[in-house]
Amino acid sequence: MRAVRGHFLCLVLANEQGRVLPMLVSCGKASNTIDGDMVTNVVQHVASVISQETDTTFLASLFKCATDSLRAWGDVKAETRQGLENATKQQLEALAEKRKARGTRTAAEIEEDREDLALLEEMEEFALEEMAKMLGLFDTNHPLLIAISSVRDLGLGLGAWDSDGDE
Repeated sequence: MRAVRGHFLCLVLANEQGRVLPMLVSCGKASNTIDGDMVTNVVQHVASVISQETDTTFLASLFKCATDSLRAWGDVKAETRQGLENATKQQLEALAEKRKARGTRTAAEIEEDREDLALLEEMEEFALEEMAKMLGLFDTNHPLLIAISSVRDLGLGLGAWDSDGDE
């Protein structure tokens, strides 16, 4: 239970930090104090952070930050989109590998680590959802949306809670 509370606190902090950047982009646009090049640099930096992130619990917040920044500003340069798409591909590959590795565990191993595995998959699902929202801004039929669905299918399907219904 302590681990769950720790993860929850990290998520709350990451979520709050991820709201600041889109707010700054929105305010800068409204006041004409930033330009497209500045936003491009910021979003490219977010893409770089996304591609380097190894902790799944922060991925959703990073993708949400990128999505909300894009919504606030509007369209960005093609190379910026490409950077976000490449970061997404990289994270999809990493998530697929993690899920495939988990799929090789025995039923006893899965049951023993059920709560932790369910929490991991829940964090991954949040990240996949935010990835899909971002890609949907680029194209509602973006090819990577199929990859997201395929990665989802690799999950163990444990749900967020253990079989006793405890949180």
